Amino acid sequence: MRAIPLLALLPILAACEAEPAPQPEPREPDPVILRAEVDRSDHLAGAASPGDFKANFGEPFIKFENRGSKMAISQAYSGARYRVVDVERARDGDAYVFRGSEGAIPGEAPFVLTIEPGPCTSEFSGEKTRHTAWLGTAANPRAIRACAAPAR
Repeated sequence: MRAIPLLALLPILAACEAEPAPQPEPREPDPVILRAEVDRSDHLAGAASPGDFKANFGEPFIKFENRGSKMAISQAYSGARYRVVDVERARDGDAYVFRGSEGAIPGEAPFVLTIEPGPCTSEFSGEKTRHTAWLGTAANPRAIRACAAPAR
């Protein structure tokens, strides 16, 4: 018997349910980040030439891919996830040396990326390539090793 009065109140309680909170308007993309992503996609849309490479470093998590004297850098640190920077590209015997105009990670010393021919197996993915990549700075150009491959 006591349950009948409670059942009669259920429709009234359901009608008193609070309206859902309004959802915030979607944020406009950050123009700096959006511009960086457009720069990167425009840069990589061009056909690769001999001497253009891509290298993925597992630690720190940075990816490089060049087209001539421009290098696309993909990293998840601060600022834009993608950047395109000017590089000085030179040959050192069979190796290619790319000297960045800024740090691979924003705020660090300008990077040096060296690509050498020779078999390489990635420690992270197990992928086998025909080039070894070294990332560092002018003071220590061979700080970190990874594998590289010709860009496509």
